[in-house]
Amino acid sequence: MISVAMATFNGEPYIQEQLDSIYNQTRKVDEIIIVDDCSTDSTVRVIEQYILSHKDIDIKLYKNEENLGYKKNFKKAISLCHGDYVFLSDQDDIWKVNKVEDMISIMEENPNISVLASSFEFIDQKGDVFTVPLDSRMSNNNLLMKKVKTNEVVPISFYELSIRNSFQGCALCLTKKLCARFLECFTEEFVHDWLIVLLASETNSMYFYNAPLFQYRIHDKNAIGLKDVTTSNTATDALYARIAFCESALQVMHVLRKVDCNFEKNVKDFDCYSNFCEKHIQYLKKGSFFRVLFQNFSSYYKVIKTPRARVMDLVFCLKQGIRR
Repeated sequence: MISVAMATFNGEPYIQEQLDSIYNQTRKVDEIIIVDDCSTDSTVRVIEQYILSHKDIDIKLYKNEENLGYKKNFKKAISLCHGDYVFLSDQDDIWKVNKVEDMISIMEENPNISVLASSFEFIDQKGDVFTVPLDSRMSNNNLLMKKVKTNEVVPISFYELSIRNSFQGCALCLTKKLCARFLECFTEEFVHDWLIVLLASETNSMYFYNAPLFQYRIHDKNAIGLKDVTTSNTATDALYARIAFCESALQVMHVLRKVDCNFEKNVKDFDCYSNFCEKHIQYLKKGSFFRVLFQNFSSYYKVIKTPRARVMDLVFCLKQGIRR
């Protein structure tokens, strides 16, 4: 059984086009669970009319009595799904017709996968595709810090996911078992999709399929969740840029210890990785060139930073030494 969990809030301009794209899949879904978070436009009316005109598919609409916010709203939608596989859906994207078929086929052939993410295309308010400058060392429109070949299915480690969220919720398909883990460990300290992929990485069951299976809409009422990293001439800002990934990883590990008491035991080298991040921050703050140079032999360093970033760390330490 295949479910779709959709959270809506003031999505009137785009919701019907998204529902059409789900309805027209080459492999049909069994149910669409929609939870509306107190929309003040005509979102609910559009959905209700869609349900009346598409009685051949099970679409259920739940209307919140009070605004929950997008994290709790998605949690509620997931909790109401009955499928063996659950796709997360935004209200304003467009699915390629083969999204469900391709992702379910991969997961059925690889039962070790508990969460599968696909890549995507950008579209604007009018639905026109646009591109962003791509880094040849990265994938998934620069969200994933490693190169993955087109149409390749690859595992994504906890270490890669600890530094930042590389996949939107609308890119994900989850197994029923992983949905249960998410509901059990839910916390608002994480964006819901980041928590999902982190929990999958605990059992080495988080995978990425490098094929653009949906169109991700960018408009004036949403936020992509990414910020350009700019280089400043000041030492303080440069230091922030150098230690940001490790600080993120330490915060992620801190929260995961609270929500899942077994996470630390199940993830290989969890404590060693935590120790590496703490020392890396200390060495950069002190400008310890040789200690940072020695860290280049660490496999953790190679996962969380590109070769260029590691060189820039050394340059930063040298400049710190000159200033002193």
